[in-house]
Amino acid sequence: MKQALRFAAVSLILSLSLSAQSTNVVIVAEQRLKQLLPATVFIDGENVPTQERNAAMAQLPNGKLVLASLIDTAGYSSAYQEKYSGVLLAQTAFTLGGKTLDAGAYAIGRSKSGDDVTLHVYNLGGEQLAELKTEKQENLRPVKPLQIIAGDDGARLYLGPYYVSFSGK
Repeated sequence: MKQALRFAAVSLILSLSLSAQSTNVVIVAEQRLKQLLPATVFIDGENVPTQERNAAMAQLPNGKLVLASLIDTAGYSSAYQEKYSGVLLAQTAFTLGGKTLDAGAYAIGRSKSGDDVTLHVYNLGGEQLAELKTEKQENLRPVKPLQIIAGDDGARLYLGPYYVSFSGK
């Protein structure tokens, strides 16, 4: 009887521990990111280089990955440079700034009006899918051009000090 109660208690603790872990977004190690980051991505008719130094990857609660990277648009038209600044590659559905996106590849860009920054999400054909208002974190250190920071309630995708919420679906 004591052994059965002990087994039930251990099982309960393990299941609670696993369910607590499964709600968190986890930042993936840089070595794994380097293995998976493509050298280029196809966006709106162009094959654009990614920036390894400005890339991040997160593992969602379901074990699937989402990769974010800035792109190198030097040498492209000014209109192209103004529209696109990065890419998101996802194995599964996820939520970005309250907008649910399916598994797939997306281009991202940003626009600034005064102190407000808006994140734009596009499909690979260049059609806009979402406009997401960002928030600014004044005390962010270090400030990097792109990063994902995980917390208990999901994560944040940062472009400089501006961020949108980021979570698994």
